[in-house]
Amino acid sequence: MTELNDHELLAEYAHTESEAAFAALVARYVNLVYSAARRFTGNPQHAEEITQAVFIILARKAGGLRRATVLSGWLYQTARLTAANFVKGEIRRQRREQEAYMQSTLTEPDALAWEQIAPLLDEAMGRLGESDRNAIVLRYFENKSAQEVATALKINEAAAHKRVRRAVDKLRKFLSKRGVTLTAPAIAGALAENSVEAAPAGLAATISATAAKGAAAAATVTSLVKGTLQIMTYANLKLALGVAVGILLAGGAATVAISQTGGGKLTPQQIAKQAQDAYAALSSYSDSGTVVAEGGGQSITTAFNIRLQRPDLYRIDWTQTAGPSTSTGTTWSDGTGDYSMMGVNGKELFTQPRKMDNMQQAFASAMGVSSSAVAIPATFYRQPFGDSLAVAALGRSELKKEGDEKIGEVDCSVFSSKIDPTTLPGQGKMPNNTGQAGTTTSTFWVGKRDHLIHQMRTTMEGQIINPPQESDAQIKIILEQRNQPATPEAIAAWRTRTENSMKLIQGAKFVFTQAHENITVNQKFAPADFAR
Repeated sequence: MTELNDHELLAEYAHTESEAAFAALVARYVNLVYSAARRFTGNPQHAEEITQAVFIILARKAGGLRRATVLSGWLYQTARLTAANFVKGEIRRQRREQEAYMQSTLTEPDALAWEQIAPLLDEAMGRLGESDRNAIVLRYFENKSAQEVATALKINEAAAHKRVRRAVDKLRKFLSKRGVTLTAPAIAGALAENSVEAAPAGLAATISATAAKGAAAAATVTSLVKGTLQIMTYANLKLALGVAVGILLAGGAATVAISQTGGGKLTPQQIAKQAQDAYAALSSYSDSGTVVAEGGGQSITTAFNIRLQRPDLYRIDWTQTAGPSTSTGTTWSDGTGDYSMMGVNGKELFTQPRKMDNMQQAFASAMGVSSSAVAIPATFYRQPFGDSLAVAALGRSELKKEGDEKIGEVDCSVFSSKIDPTTLPGQGKMPNNTGQAGTTTSTFWVGKRDHLIHQMRTTMEGQIINPPQESDAQIKIILEQRNQPATPEAIAAWRTRTENSMKLIQGAKFVFTQAHENITVNQKFAPADFAR
């Protein structure tokens, strides 16, 4: 009998809830997902929980995935999102095991290459575009032939070879900037031999029971599923801007329109470049401020404090209020490493600070909660994720000069930078088929004398979110986990609430307004000033 392909198995499970079809998918990809999760956490137990959560999410979304979706790439990206959610999720851990590199039977030079690559791999993969990431996953994580890669990506074999080479070269360039100098063949060999390891015995059966059969999952797994689904719905609105910024910074924009309607002789691009140069010339920077996020029927206020000093000292503190809930966080480096700590309603989520691999990962963990608090640090340190000023400075967005204004007592030049992802190659859809990316406009108020940002407003419009496709059995599990009655009436009410919440988000306008006050520059700080 011919083996069913991924989408045939998904369709069978979606229409008949076939446990056998879902178990076949789990067996096919459990090692890939588990390996990504373990690399991110460095902890086998955490990796198992993340792996279970990813396949529960797959079960819930099985009926909504497009046939054009590369399932292995989708699962890998969902594993990354779930692992990121794990970092900032409401999971209390008594202790964190020492990160251990995966063992292999390779020769010493190849093993050494993998030891250098492994801690940076998933961050590097996250910097790739979807097509490049899918090419790497298919060719080296799944060890498929070039012809099989071409078939999966619906391109010819020559194009598949080129895409894989291009993706590996992008990884090589990223790694070289982090001090890992390896050739492209060495990287490819290390990926092929080490990127996927065997998941623990019995994990596939456990996943099939919890995801496909509807058995109750552990509380930590349920929390991960809930948090990641929320990320894939709401946080992707902010990620839409990050994706577009990354592409524009990589040179993805083909055309740029610039208009000059306000006063002054400088163009918006010149103002942005002047501001970029001003931040680059500073030895240190500190401020305090607030950001108000409005849209989708929600209003969230964040107060933050920022302290930065070259070459790599920083501290970002924030307190975020959304209705009755208050969350707090600190991301910092005092010269001994990059760390993050978070809390909810006065209670810290972790027993000790969480060690990050580098500044990029630390900023990403903070951006998941408060993207605006990271905007200035990203600009100061020229970190691509969050540095929307760089897009304007490079002239890779639609720029418009607005009328000059005062922020407090500071005279400011004002300009806007508009990004429409649908005009960029391959950016019509949001990641993971979660919806359609709308237009994002960032308006900057830049001081005429200090050339620093005193206010910034980001407006996102035209977002379309696909609601989660949950069966009655899946909703029943959610209700039971919350100790709520799982009657037919309760299930119907849950589905109605979910649909209504999606309607609030779908097509809504989201506005993030941040104000930076008490700005101090070139003050000498000691490393202790950045310690938590």
